[in-house]
Amino acid sequence: MIDLVLALLSGAVGGLLIALMPRCGSRLRNVVALSSSAVGTFFSWRVAGAVLAGRTIRIAGTTGGLVWSLYPDPLGVVFGLIASTLWLFAAVYSFGYMAGEERQQAYYTYFLFAFSVTLGVAFSGNLISLYLFYELLTLVTYPLVIHERTEEAMSAGTKYIVYSLSGAGAILIAIVITHSLTGNLDFGGGALLADVGPGPGLGWLLALFIAGFGVKAAIMPLHRWLPQAMVAPTPISALLHAVAVVYSGVYGILRVVYSVFGHELMGQLALSHILPWVAAFTILTGVIIATQQDVLKRRLAYHTISQLSYILLGAFTLCPWGLAGAILHMISYSTLKVTLFFGAGIIAKQTGKVNVSEMSGVGRQLPGTLTAFGIASLGMIGMMPLNTFWSKYYLMKGSVAWGKSPLALVLIGSGIINAFCFIPTVVTAFTGEMCQPVAKKELEARLMLVPALLLAGIALLIGLCPGLVWPGVDAVVNRFF
Repeated sequence: MIDLVLALLSGAVGGLLIALMPRCGSRLRNVVALSSSAVGTFFSWRVAGAVLAGRTIRIAGTTGGLVWSLYPDPLGVVFGLIASTLWLFAAVYSFGYMAGEERQQAYYTYFLFAFSVTLGVAFSGNLISLYLFYELLTLVTYPLVIHERTEEAMSAGTKYIVYSLSGAGAILIAIVITHSLTGNLDFGGGALLADVGPGPGLGWLLALFIAGFGVKAAIMPLHRWLPQAMVAPTPISALLHAVAVVYSGVYGILRVVYSVFGHELMGQLALSHILPWVAAFTILTGVIIATQQDVLKRRLAYHTISQLSYILLGAFTLCPWGLAGAILHMISYSTLKVTLFFGAGIIAKQTGKVNVSEMSGVGRQLPGTLTAFGIASLGMIGMMPLNTFWSKYYLMKGSVAWGKSPLALVLIGSGIINAFCFIPTVVTAFTGEMCQPVAKKELEARLMLVPALLLAGIALLIGLCPGLVWPGVDAVVNRFF
């Protein structure tokens, strides 16, 4: 229990320390940020180890008449491990990226607050806790979205708040209905609605949940806030809007499908047969739009929209292979997409180039950065020996096992489009003519480059040795099937 408490409090305590030290130097602030991230990551791994070993960790209480619960299960600890581990990489990257930038105190304060809240989402034990942390995540990440305080940033923040709060409203209505039907909101047992049976209103209840969580999961047409949110600093684009915030939406949908409805009841609802095609539409449309974006971060944003629906597609197949592919893709995609964003940030900082059309010769100026970017690009296609090969394999296997072979063709087609989206950029970066010298900032450059290279290496390692992450994947599948 103490490990769970320390994991959750690490970011909140670190954020408060930074907020209360208005005149602290950058070195002390960075030490607090790194220490808090490292402590949270360490204890998240301890919580995960205990849960995957079969131990029960639970904290519950009542606040204002609402019963809340922290009760991490295999799905929760996998999400918690993804978020906490990548947070540590993003903290180091931020030291290089944010050096010399304004409002660093506010940046690191909310950066750490968001860390604790994201772990709260992951370790929630019932719908009340999940909703409260999900709402709080919107509030603590809003200052990060508007960090630059430009007109564009403020407009993006407004859209982010409106979309997120609208989605949260739908979730709240769905939670009230669920409680009226079951009198129970805990994830600890079987599916909440398993004993209710199919009825005319359950399809609408499912639609409310999917719409609510689908905002942060960026399901089309609920995705429009995400490309605009890329105005945030690159570490925030990479971590919060390619992993933590959007993964909270994906995680919420996984909870709804398997902890609220259950795969058996889901299979009896008409909407469950439509949702995979919604995910397939988002996969193809997102990546097609991505290829048309010249601004690199916007290209990555639309690509995020596409890739998130890979995970949802696997969940919607309602079979063990599909769920295994979904969890594998949560792990694999996150390492690669953060690498891509890190690379985009380094390019922008070191050369001032933010458009794909300006990447000629950048690979010869920044060989390490473009090597990591190239490796991650191959992973987005799903090529061996990258980790996403395995996730896409199981996603296709789940689609075929479910009797929907055309969905496997969607995955193959999106991989081909991904090749057109990324490979020409990488080739041009290494073969094109250099236009201007790199602005040398050695320490900041190393602080940004090392996390990108390490994550690319981790993606390769998992691709070569998928057994490293399989125990977590297997535990999630066994929990629900």
